[in-house]
Amino acid sequence: MTCSTWQELETSTNNCQACELYKERTQVVAGRYSKTRDADLLIIGEAPGQIEDTQGLAFVGDSGKLLNIMLDAVGLESYYVTNTVRCRPPDNRTPAKVECQSCWGFLQSEIALVKPKAILCLGKVAAKTVFNGMGKFEKLMRSRYQFFEYPVWVAYHPAYLLRQPQLSPHSPKWETWQVLCRVKLYLTLKDTASHNGLRLESSDK
Repeated sequence: MTCSTWQELETSTNNCQACELYKERTQVVAGRYSKTRDADLLIIGEAPGQIEDTQGLAFVGDSGKLLNIMLDAVGLESYYVTNTVRCRPPDNRTPAKVECQSCWGFLQSEIALVKPKAILCLGKVAAKTVFNGMGKFEKLMRSRYQFFEYPVWVAYHPAYLLRQPQLSPHSPKWETWQVLCRVKLYLTLKDTASHNGLRLESSDK
């Protein structure tokens, strides 16, 4: 189901029993935002971990700390981070397709409520869910895509980057940094164009 208000979304997610994940959760994990909910950038991850399950907020563990560092470094200040599924999978396993589908209406609601200028999918699960399937993940990172009116980029999940800390050219962390720079450039150009009464073209070169 989709929700038209934040209160409706909170109530619906807290009461959700659409898949088996609800049985072992401590609580439903809500999205987290840097300034306000109507952020410029909506970031979609995979699933809550143990710390998120305890605190009830997305990306507050080690992955979230790395994400914050990278966002700050590139100058992305207005963002809202959430996950493909709202409940922690047992043993931090990858969420099943049916679990992602069960939360899809909630994710759609967040997108509609945030009304971001851009979307960033972190990892294969988020990309598969938004695009309803995908090609080779590494190739997806090279371009910009469209989800209805929203431009979408794809990058590695911070949890993967923690296991691949190298900063050499074309390493996972380097590739992710390039994506963040492209997102930052797009948002900067969009703001400039909007200020000058212009329309930013949708193609990504």
